[in-house]
Amino acid sequence: MNIPRPHKSNLYLLTCTLFMVFTMLLPSKLCAQNFVVTLDAVDDATLYESSQGNIANSKGQYIFIGKTNNGDLRRTLIRFNLSTEIPSDATIDSVFLYLSMNKTQNAAQDLKIYPVLGAWAEGTSDASSNEGKGTSATDGDPTWTYRVYPDTLWNNEGGDIGEEILFEGSIQGSGSYSLKGTDNFTTLFNQWRKGDMPNYGMMLIGNEDSQNRSSKRFASAQFSGSANRPSLTVYGTYNNSTNNEEETKLQKKTFSLAPNYPNPFNPSTNIAFTLAQAERLELTVYNQLGMPIQKLLQEYRNAGTYTIQFDAANLPSGLYFYQLKTSNGTLTRSMSLIK
Repeated sequence: MNIPRPHKSNLYLLTCTLFMVFTMLLPSKLCAQNFVVTLDAVDDATLYESSQGNIANSKGQYIFIGKTNNGDLRRTLIRFNLSTEIPSDATIDSVFLYLSMNKTQNAAQDLKIYPVLGAWAEGTSDASSNEGKGTSATDGDPTWTYRVYPDTLWNNEGGDIGEEILFEGSIQGSGSYSLKGTDNFTTLFNQWRKGDMPNYGMMLIGNEDSQNRSSKRFASAQFSGSANRPSLTVYGTYNNSTNNEEETKLQKKTFSLAPNYPNPFNPSTNIAFTLAQAERLELTVYNQLGMPIQKLLQEYRNAGTYTIQFDAANLPSGLYFYQLKTSNGTLTRSMSLIK
């Protein structure tokens, strides 16, 4: 492990120490070159247990896991857009899966997520009402028996999955959940990014051993409120070869994110950014676990320089990240709240 040299400022040392505790993967250059990128779900669908395999829900507002009152199982397929925001040679330190649950039965239940082993497609089916019973499958839907309805079967009913656990946690009441990816997921994620493995996505499986009433409902990628949709937050490190001069010049031509001031701060600080062209943007603050703390902006703005004040009066001391996301990419910086 490389420790920062004594001539670095106290602030630099503090930031490095806090970030190293968070990532537990400790290259000394991390502080100057760390990034946080949020990836959106591009496909998701619920598999409804059915011997005929003709029930589906690809375009609904919700996704389901667990066992219903009648003892029928529900599982969810989900796949994320890996995009080009993360260079292929970047180092991935940790990944968090964000889910928003809005309906539940019974007490806390286990959620485990596994890799999917076969290609599937998101069809056009869209269940009505609470969507718990699904609707008639349309061509191209994944179902309990078909990975592409009505022509291509899964090898196993309920979908083909690997044995490796990618995420796991206990899910109880309604609200937001952030699950940290296992080492298995980090390995698979890197294989997906580099094209070494096809990205067939993941399978969410709830408690299927209970007698009944373990089902839980989450917001899907089509949910009306974008803040509640599933997402992956990726923390990583740019390698020296990643931020080359041409990429930096291009980024500066389109938008920039300045260091916050003051930093460290208590309780408020200013965040400035510049847009070279009019576009829609998001400015979000995250904690060390990758959970969004506050969305400062989500709107269309004209070209120009703007300054936004972030008030952390109700937050504990610690390291936080602020991320500017535009159509041209994502920029992230860290800031320290010291009370």
